[in-house]
Amino acid sequence: MLPARLLARVLSSAALLAVPVAATHADAVVPDRDRVGAASSSYSPSSSSSSADGAARARAAQPVWLGPVAPHQQNPTNPLAGRVWGAYEGPQDQVWRPWTEATGATKAALATIAERPRTKWYGAFVPDTSIRSTVTDYVASSQDGDPEALVQMAVFRMVPWEGEACTRPTTPAEAASYRAWVSQLAAGIGEAHALVVMQPDGPFLLCAPDRKQKSELLTWATQTLSALPNTSVYIDAGAADWCENGTSQQSTSCAKILELSGIQYARGFALDSTHYTGPVENIDRGTEILQILAADGYGEKHFIVDTAKSGRPTMWPDIVPATKKDLKNNARTCTTRKMKRCVTPGIPPTPRPADPQWGLPAAQRRIAAQYVDGFVWFGRPWLFNQADPFVAQRALDMVRTTPWTATGPR
Repeated sequence: MLPARLLARVLSSAALLAVPVAATHADAVVPDRDRVGAASSSYSPSSSSSSADGAARARAAQPVWLGPVAPHQQNPTNPLAGRVWGAYEGPQDQVWRPWTEATGATKAALATIAERPRTKWYGAFVPDTSIRSTVTDYVASSQDGDPEALVQMAVFRMVPWEGEACTRPTTPAEAASYRAWVSQLAAGIGEAHALVVMQPDGPFLLCAPDRKQKSELLTWATQTLSALPNTSVYIDAGAADWCENGTSQQSTSCAKILELSGIQYARGFALDSTHYTGPVENIDRGTEILQILAADGYGEKHFIVDTAKSGRPTMWPDIVPATKKDLKNNARTCTTRKMKRCVTPGIPPTPRPADPQWGLPAAQRRIAAQYVDGFVWFGRPWLFNQADPFVAQRALDMVRTTPWTATGPR
């Protein structure tokens, strides 16, 4: 029997599931050896059996938060596939209370965010002494009685970080606190099936005056969390338009972040946590990063791409703040479906990014089928400055203007 909360989501999503999925064709594809993995000893082309993947697509017609979705045939070890993605509904989430208190059309609109599986960010705002119990509660609620359900979280714990990381080193006390906190986080995750995004806004590592110390801490954290039995770590590597603070946007800089943060222990990397670029651009960036990692001896890695805010892909220089007083982190939301240079949700969470209904060009589909574990909502555009608090009008604007339903384009 389905858990009560999941059953309620199934019933409430019936109308969405009536949206027809775009016609499909065989999507068993072979990655281009010249573009990805040429230097990796673990590289091997996938077979071209379309029948198996066609059957998987048939089982993937429902959204991943309502039922398990099979992996692409080219990526059989995808840890995000084959299980429901849990959607946390509780007080740790800023969207939860406004959604539960809303009524009518507003409640239905907010459900498009509140009932989707999203990544919960944890940082120093959760004390060392309570991070374990906080995460334990989050896991239990997200799984809703299903121990096989996937939970998601982002580790945003390095202090200092962002702009301050470029001006002062981590103190010995902060380093000790970091290790204690991560150890307790790991204890809270335990045996749960977890996706962990390691340290969003990764490019700030490259400007740190104590890069070596921060590198050691991040590598230790990546190794610690990756050692958990069912946790997959994806280290933040920036975005299609952001590999390093300043003017350097070379993929070598993105790869350097990963190599300094323990990529040898991780499943792979994450792209676009706080920027607004689209899946096509990020798959191209990820392809270049894969090449570099393979050439540097790290073998075959995988990656995830945030699509929570890429319904209108926009490069950072072109972002328009919500008001003249705002930062680009608080970009203006789309108010019509034709509006450009604005923010609205993109492709819904899925471990099958190469399925035809998502509209990727053939070249990016080839890469996505084997190397992209999923489109994941780990960005938070409905929050002020992508941080806090929740802004209902932002959420409602975006829900009305997103080009995507749960199963494909509008």
